[in-house]
Amino acid sequence: MNIFINHLFRDPGYFFIVVFSVMFSVCVHEFCHAFTALKCGDSTAADSGHLTLNPLKQMGVFSLVMLLLLGFCWGAVPVNRANLTRGKSIIISLAGPLANLGLFVIGVVLAVLTAIPGCEDIFKLMLIFAQINMLLFCINLLPVNGFDGGNIVAELLPMHKLYRNELGKGVVIGMMLLFFCSLDYIFSFTQFCTVEAISRLWSVFHG
Repeated sequence: MNIFINHLFRDPGYFFIVVFSVMFSVCVHEFCHAFTALKCGDSTAADSGHLTLNPLKQMGVFSLVMLLLLGFCWGAVPVNRANLTRGKSIIISLAGPLANLGLFVIGVVLAVLTAIPGCEDIFKLMLIFAQINMLLFCINLLPVNGFDGGNIVAELLPMHKLYRNELGKGVVIGMMLLFFCSLDYIFSFTQFCTVEAISRLWSVFHG
């Protein structure tokens, strides 16, 4: 069976690069949610100990096991939206994806700086790191329940209103189908964005 943990035996370097990159990126993502919530007036995540980059806290044991076995995982910080205005709630939801976008930019810059003889391993690390963060940015902004994009949609159009009629239920189901049907396209898009960003930045630095 072709599952993610097989990479540990076929290409352990790639396996550990992906695991490290995902763990770090998810923890930064969740930390930024918690930190932004605190600044917006909700200390629920901070009081629960989520102002940390500890993957055991931000992701949990089961999520980490799923990452090692299947290559996907999740994280979550508690937010009491009753303490927040709609605008602040949206800002908190955006904080995580924007953190991943920032890490993507850092990864691209470092990839360009290490695209020289003798730095192949670092370049590979930065290339994968950048692509993973672009992937997290795109997936988390999908308007699907459970993702940050879904939270934003819920603030703009509260989900309980969607569930009141058949059309609304169809919209929710359609969003879930959109997620599953678009995964291959999202992977291809993030790979294209990463390679294109590195290529364009390289041309700026090297003419």
